Amino acid sequence: MPAAARVGDITNHGGTISGPGIPNVLIGGMPAAVATDIHVCALPPNAHQPTSSPFPAGSATVLIGGKPALRAGDACICGASAAVGEPTVDIGG
Repeated sequence: MPAAARVGDITNHGGTISGPGIPNVLIGGMPAAVATDIHVCALPPNAHQPTSSPFPAGSATVLIGGKPALRAGDACICGASAAVGEPTVDIGG
C-alpha cells in the first residue's frame, strides 16, 4: 500500500503539495493531503503548463474530512505525482 501524502510533501516534478489539506488531521505532524489539494510545480511555465494544478482523485476507500486521501503515487492534472509520504502510514484503495 502507498504511503499517506501530506501538505508540504514533494512531488516528482520538484514541487510541493500546497494544500489546503485537512489541517485538523495530522499525519507525521503534517496536515493530511486530500483530493482537490493543489500541487505547485517547480518546472518553468514556458516548458510545462500549468504551474499549479489540483489532484483530482485519491483513495477510493479512505476518506479524510469527507475527501479521498492522497497517497504517494497519486497524480495531479499536470502529470506530477506525490513522490513521498509518511512511511509509517499506508493508505489503501
